[in-house]
Amino acid sequence: FSWNFDRMFNKVYSCKIEDGEVVVKASLAGVSRAPAVRYTVRYRVYEDGEIEVNFSGDILNEIEWLPRLGFETKIPKEKTDFIYFGMGPEENYRDMCTHATMGLYESDAKKEYVNYVKPQEHGNHMGTKYLSMKDGLTFTADGEFEFKVSEYSPKALSVANHTDELVKDDSINVRIDYKMSGLGTNSCGPDVMEKYRLSEKKVNFKFYIK
Repeated sequence: FSWNFDRMFNKVYSCKIEDGEVVVKASLAGVSRAPAVRYTVRYRVYEDGEIEVNFSGDILNEIEWLPRLGFETKIPKEKTDFIYFGMGPEENYRDMCTHATMGLYESDAKKEYVNYVKPQEHGNHMGTKYLSMKDGLTFTADGEFEFKVSEYSPKALSVANHTDELVKDDSINVRIDYKMSGLGTNSCGPDVMEKYRLSEKKVNFKFYIK
């Protein structure tokens, strides 16, 4: 049974201010499918401009695991450079990370692209504590998060069958994830092993933007 993860959309049930926070109650579902995730996001803005993002979600029991769960935003395409403290310098995933080491690295969106014959997911970094973009936008967390910075939108990567069909976005795509599952897809080998799957049924994820 397909949950249409490639055609997901958010539905907002309420958005109001409670105790100084913007509280959004919503769900995430594939087209013509039951909500895969029902969640609440609380946004708190501090005096110095820092924004606290506090996500709590319940994942539908019938869903064995999710490919990933997180947030996406866009920034001007001129702001491609960034610094991060996390696993690097090459891309790394839960089932492909023994080559990576924890450290402070500099990179940019162009360097993060991996030229796979079939355009696809690329440039993920695990174990991140700190990410600072060239424009000064900074992401931190009390624990860890995963991130990706790319010149290509998820849609562009999914519709292109060959590298010559891939079109750059008008913006830089920044992704802040709670977690991403491993790479195994059963297309040319075994599926993602259970220990590398995002299979939790309750997710709490807090990070900060400044």
